Amino acid sequence: MSKFMELRTTLTDERYLVDALQELGYQPEVCREGRPLFGYMGDERPERAQIIIRRKQLDSASNDIGFARDGNGIYRAIISEYDRGIGFDDAWIGRVSQAYKERQTLAVAKAKGYVFKGREVIKTPQGNKVQLRFAVR
Repeated sequence: MSKFMELRTTLTDERYLVDALQELGYQPEVCREGRPLFGYMGDERPERAQIIIRRKQLDSASNDIGFARDGNGIYRAIISEYDRGIGFDDAWIGRVSQAYKERQTLAVAKAKGYVFKGREVIKTPQGNKVQLRFAVR
């Protein structure tokens, strides 16, 4: 039985988190009351989350991955040790966060009247950087 670990994120908005996960190819399950996570053998675990990527969307030996909202409204990622070892690690959380931030930025810019002009990925010594371009109407 894999041990689940909780990773704190800065993500607070359900809609952008769900959109980010969908952009990365997952079909997350959403339940505001929270649902239990399941282990690789189909066993119900005590861990609960409001946003869940079910294990069938991951590796054949994976556990569910969950995002649980804490009392401050911030999501914690709940990921098993096994799944962290096969790539659902800090870098994966970083990709989720990047997609989340892009969705959030696009929504805020649109609400303020900006027009989206494009997205560019710039290679830097620290890694890829995403630049979103906007224009004033």
